[in-house]
This record gives sequence, structure tokens and C-alpha cells, in this order.
Amino acid sequence: MKPSFKYWIFLGAIYFAVTSIIAASLIGSWASLNDAQQEALGEMFSKLVPFPLLGTITILFIIGALVNLLFNDYIIPTLKLAESARIISSVNPEHRIHLKTASKEIEYLSQIINQSADAFAELKQDVSGKIAVAQATINEERTRLAALMSELPHGVIVCNTDGQVLLYNQQAQDMLKTDQTGAAAQRSGILGLGRSIFSILDRDPIVHGLEMLHKCHQSGRSKLVNSTMMSLRHDHYLRVNMAPFFTEQSSQRQISGIVLTLEDMTQQIEADNRRDALIQSLIDDQQKYLGEIRESIGTILAQPQLSAEDLQRYRQKIDFSSQILEQKVHEARTSYAFHQHELTKSENILADNLLDVISKNLSERFEFKTTPLAPKGLWLQVDSYSMVQAFGHLGGLLQTQTSVAELLLTITSNDKNDIELVLSWPGINVSRNLLESWLSTPLISDDKGRLLNFRQAIEKMAGRMSFLSADDRRCAGVMIVLPPLDQDRRLALQSEVEHRPVSYEFDLFNRGDLDELGQVPLNKLTYVVFDTETTGLNPSQGDEIIQLGAIRIVNGQLLYHEVIDQLVDPKRFVPPESVAIHGIEPKLLKGQPTIDKVLPHFHQFAENSVLVAHNAAFDMRFLQLQEEKTGLVFANPVIDTLLLSSIVHPNQDSHSLEELAARLNVTIVGRHTALGDAIVTGEVLLKLIPLLEAHGIHTLSDALAASSHSPFARFAY
Repeated sequence: MKPSFKYWIFLGAIYFAVTSIIAASLIGSWASLNDAQQEALGEMFSKLVPFPLLGTITILFIIGALVNLLFNDYIIPTLKLAESARIISSVNPEHRIHLKTASKEIEYLSQIINQSADAFAELKQDVSGKIAVAQATINEERTRLAALMSELPHGVIVCNTDGQVLLYNQQAQDMLKTDQTGAAAQRSGILGLGRSIFSILDRDPIVHGLEMLHKCHQSGRSKLVNSTMMSLRHDHYLRVNMAPFFTEQSSQRQISGIVLTLEDMTQQIEADNRRDALIQSLIDDQQKYLGEIRESIGTILAQPQLSAEDLQRYRQKIDFSSQILEQKVHEARTSYAFHQHELTKSENILADNLLDVISKNLSERFEFKTTPLAPKGLWLQVDSYSMVQAFGHLGGLLQTQTSVAELLLTITSNDKNDIELVLSWPGINVSRNLLESWLSTPLISDDKGRLLNFRQAIEKMAGRMSFLSADDRRCAGVMIVLPPLDQDRRLALQSEVEHRPVSYEFDLFNRGDLDELGQVPLNKLTYVVFDTETTGLNPSQGDEIIQLGAIRIVNGQLLYHEVIDQLVDPKRFVPPESVAIHGIEPKLLKGQPTIDKVLPHFHQFAENSVLVAHNAAFDMRFLQLQEEKTGLVFANPVIDTLLLSSIVHPNQDSHSLEELAARLNVTIVGRHTALGDAIVTGEVLLKLIPLLEAHGIHTLSDALAASSHSPFARFAY
């Protein structure tokens, strides 16, 4: 109940009691008189009434003044005293009580509280000094660990078993960073602490790999790594190695999370394609220049009486062709030296991902029209590198020696659950001798350096090959039969690499299911604090956003490396009075993205988070007006620090961001810039949470319910 409401109730009750007593006294006196006395008193009534009435009014006035003095000098200052004392003890030890109007007794009490605050601050400073020394040691160790992590060649992401990101390094962030426009933005999420890895990488391979790690752990193996290959985007391919880590629960080691190491295979595949193109060029040049050498030698042998001039010309032709061949062989040897590596590594890969890579390789290198067909969710365990290179070699032969222009790639599972991979060229038959030469050509090396042809590589995968024969000499395709994926046969690989954090939040290990978001404690929620700068204060009348700033909070920590700071072209006039507030000149907005390009990124950034703003109704109105244009609905729960301030400090005179920051000892930097205000609002929120808890507001549902009763909740834009 507001003090002003209590004031009028208290004053009304006193007035009612005084007037009731006076009235009762008069009625009692009148009733005690006989008729003659009452008649005589009635004749004198007009002369007697003004004096008691004037006395009553005087008494009521004096009582009102005393009650007003009591409230203004005692009750309201006492409430403000309590609010300030709670700020000192909870969030801002440097805050001191300064009351504009109060009695001497209250002022004396405020001085005692301020003296106690000084002693508390001195004690806390002493403790903080000791903590700072310990923290400096921890920070030094953390810096070393971060430096080690940053030197790793691969991206590293650590997740709990629910897929929430606990740790990642800069390499992983750079690797998974996408252009926030077009299809890529629709398919890829944003890497960040507390976010789900499934918004970025395919869910099925990760869940499948985690299940396999559980099986391997139950069988007694340790230091396990499971490998798979994923297509992140249409032209982006990753090799993902997955390793578990454990916690002790009830004297048993259980998998509590996974470490993902990411290796970008895109450039390697492209480099291999360039090398293969060089090899193909070498083969073509060999045929050409060896033909010229054979032709020249044949002419010399067939015509012994050649003139000295003709003989010299043929010798020069032989010498030139042999030099070209020597140069090409040298180039091929150099290229092979740069690309030589272990080529027989078996990995887990989805069938459609494998065909995607093979199809892209064939279409880009040889301009074949390729049609890949594979069922969803079908897993293979193959050496994908060997498969891609082998089909690339076959594509080169088909291009140079046949008229094949279209290829059909299919993967199916037969009635024995064997995997059948078929490459066919509809309507054209190819010589079996050509395909036999393809199968017998040394293509890759095993782990001991021995050369293997593709048939031997398939046999090493426990598979077999056959031709789709038209007759004894011609065929319409090849079929590779591989055994089904045996879950019990899959052994995880050992790994001795220890990965170190750059960005981490290990408290997320203890997070439960967040489906019941309303019951999550305020200090455990993930927030996105945002602010906008606009062309004016009337969103419903056409004003537009010109700057959007946002920062994430995870487990009570502001993540300064996970922010949005984006200017927006409003496509309309920016009034000078608005420029005077935020300082954003219209010329700075030209060439910036429009709001329909910016909001999709912000929508992803705020996914699975609680939105926070100061005077949130204003900013949310701008977002709501963009729903029809962008198709994006911000259905996140929204917390308003203005409303929260009015709940914990109902007796304070102002709830502006400046006043609130001053009370809570939050330094304002970059006021009236979107990101600057978002950061200040985030720091204010973190200091409001202990004050809310002191009022019995512990969860998101509590905060939303309390906010709805704030007098500021009625504002609309």
C-alpha cells in the first residue's frame, strides 16, 4: 500500500473518530435535558453553535497538520531510510543516505547508518583487497589458459549433455560465423554461452555420437573420441570430433558433457580438387607430348635418309616435349608433397552429406549435371576422402574419354541392410576396360604408406564393387556395396589432446530443464538486454529505429564479447531535436542496413532468452510494429528495469536510468547510445536482483507478476 494512501486512511480515521466523539457528546448532552431545558437551549442554538463548530474545525486542522508532519518527517523518511539501507547492504556499499525533509531523530538515525556504512565499506575494502590478490592470481592462470586455447589450430566447443554451450574459443566462433543474410542466416544460429549447439550444427549426428560414447563408456573404454563429417552450409564442410568428459556421481563416473573439435574441411577439399586437376592436366599433357615424341621417333626410324635439317627439327621436338613432361612431373610432385596425409581414416557420415560432397566435386570440376538421392538419417562408416577422390578420378576419365554429361548418384539399403552406392550415367554405355583401368590405378596410400587402388580401398572398408553391365564389354554404371553400420563394432579413437577455455560458463552444468521458464531463479536466467535509439518518441506515428544495441547475460555475467551494436537506415528524416539527444547524424545512417535486415540477426541473438530494457514498452512497440514487415515475432518474456525499480524503491522520487544507476553505483558510459544504455541497463538489472529477492521476488514469474502491479505498467506507446 502506498504511503499516500495510508496517509489519507489514517487522517480520515482520526477525523471520523474526533467528529464521532464530539457528535456523541452533543447527542448525549441533549438527551439528558428535560423538555423545558431543550426548548430553552433551542432558542440559544443559533448563538451557541458557531463556537463548538469553530473549535471542531480548529481541532481537525491541528490534527491534520500533526498527521502530515508525522508522515513527512517520520514515516516517509523512515521508508526511504529502509530502502537506502537495503541498497547499502545489498548492492552499493558506497551509497549514503541524504534526506531532504526529516525530523532530527530520523536524521540522527541516518547519520548512524551512514557511519555504519563507512565502517562496512572499510571492512569490505580490506576484504576486497585480499580477494583482489587471489583474483589476480586466478586471472593470470586464466590468461595463460586462454592463450593456450587460442593457439589450438581447431575450433573447440564444450557442451553439457543438453547441448548448451559451456565453452568455445575464437577459432570456433570464426568458423561458425555466418553472413546474416539469405539462406545461411536461416539455417545457422549464433554461437554463444548458454545457447544450444543444435541451432548451429545438425542435431542427429551429435545425439548419435553421444549415444555411441555412452555405449563405449559402458563397455569400459576411456579417452573416447567419435568422428563425423557435417555440411554446415551448402558450400561449407566440417570434420567434427566428439569426446566426452566425466563427473563423479554416487561413486560412478558419468558423462556430463562433450568436447567438440571442429576442423574446416572446405579448403582441404578445394585444395585436393586443385591438385587433382593438376594431375588430370599432367595425364592429358603426357598423352599429348608422348604422342609427339612417339611420332617424331617413329618418323626418324621409318625414314633413315632424313636430311640433317629435318632430323634436327624432330630432335628438338622430342627435347621440347620431354622438358614439358619433366616440368609437369615436377609440379605434380610438388603439389603432392603439400597434400600428402593419412588417407584411410574411417569416419561416420550421413549418406546425404557424402553424396552432397561427391556431387559438388563432380559438378564443379567437370561440369557434370549430377543428381544425388539418399534417404535421410542413413549413416555410413567410410573413408569419405577416398570416396570423393576416387569418384573425382572417375569423373575425369568419363569427361575425357566418353560423352557422358549427366550422372545419377544413389544410396539405398537392401533387404540385408547392406548399403548400396550406385553411380550411373543414364542412356550411355562405357567400356569395361576404362572402368577396370580406373579401379586398378593407384589412388591413395594406407597408414603404412603402401599404395592402394580404389578396389583395394573398398575391400579395406569390408565392401565390394560390381559393374552395372549392359553386356560383356560395356556397362552403365558402378555399384559399391558396403556392410551396414554395426553399432557394437564401432570403436572410438583415443585422444590425448587437452583443450582449454577462452569463453566459458561452467555453472551451466547445473542447469535443469528450462521448459518451465517461469520457475527459474532470476540469477540463473539468460538475458538479452537491449536498447534502441530512434527518430522520435512516437512509434505508432511513423518514427523508426536508427540504432540497436544488445548484450547477453548468462548466469549473472555480462558477456561483453557477445553484443550487437548496429546503426540502421530509417529511410526517413531524422529531426534535429532527436540528433541533439543521441548525437547520430543522418549522414552516418546512409548505407547502413535497414531494420528488416537487422532484426533477423537480433531475433537469433535473443533466442531462448529473456528480453530486458528500461522502459521496455517503448522499445518493444518498435519491434512489434515490424512484425508484419519482417515476419518475426518476439515472443520472449520481457522484463522492464523501470518497473522493477518502482517495485523495490516505491518511495523514491525518480526511476530514470540515470537516477537508478546513481543509486546502485553503476557508472554510465555512452549514455544515449544503444549499446551503452543496454550495458548500463544490464548492470542495473544484476544489482536489482538481490533487492528483488529481499522483497520475496525470486523467479521470472514472480518478477512478471510484480511488474504488472507497478503504476508505470499502464504506460502505452
